[in-house]
Amino acid sequence: MTHDPLAPPTADDTRVHIVDDDDGVRQSLAALLLSRGHTVHTFAGGAAFLSQANLAQPGCVLLDLRMDGMSGLQVFEAMRQQGTVLKTVFLSAHGELASAVAAVKQGAVDWLEKPCDEQTLLAAVARAAHLSHEQAHHVQRRGLLLERWNALSPRQQEVARLLATGISSKEAARALAQRDPERPIDPRTVDTHRSAIFLKLDIRSSHELGMLVEDLGLSDTSSRIA
Repeated sequence: MTHDPLAPPTADDTRVHIVDDDDGVRQSLAALLLSRGHTVHTFAGGAAFLSQANLAQPGCVLLDLRMDGMSGLQVFEAMRQQGTVLKTVFLSAHGELASAVAAVKQGAVDWLEKPCDEQTLLAAVARAAHLSHEQAHHVQRRGLLLERWNALSPRQQEVARLLATGISSKEAARALAQRDPERPIDPRTVDTHRSAIFLKLDIRSSHELGMLVEDLGLSDTSSRIA
């Protein structure tokens, strides 16, 4: 049975990275999460985490806000710059509320004050892992669609951008002829291109084509018919 990438991950699917310079905190959190079936990796600092962890693999990061060396916010920013799909839950000590809230506004899933309530922690990890898997699925899907798009010929891409606006083959042929009078094209040829485009992109309608082009940011304003 295949796994649905959008389904909530089970404990066995969830990788949790604990980044905290307090040995006791790392050990207690790791023991709790391991007892619930999670895969756990621990790091005593941000630099070690960034150099050793697989940031392209979905999961959750429990990240201490204040550490020796790189701060939690610095680690979080480095993760953002690398385009990670990991989702972050910050761990903060008493008195760090403002920084924790700022981190959430920058894209962290949540922040928890130490010492953490077990059920609150587990719920935050589950939520972060689910969001991470959703993003990983989106990234994977976008890569597949781009690969299919790049398999189209330049002419097919040009036709596809026009058809994505919802116009007919006749209107597309007219627009292409106006754009390049030396290369006129008739509606039947546009229909042939349409069939090839749908086959290569694995879609069944111009509506699907329009959504794909929009999702990939490939819309061309010059393709719109006045």
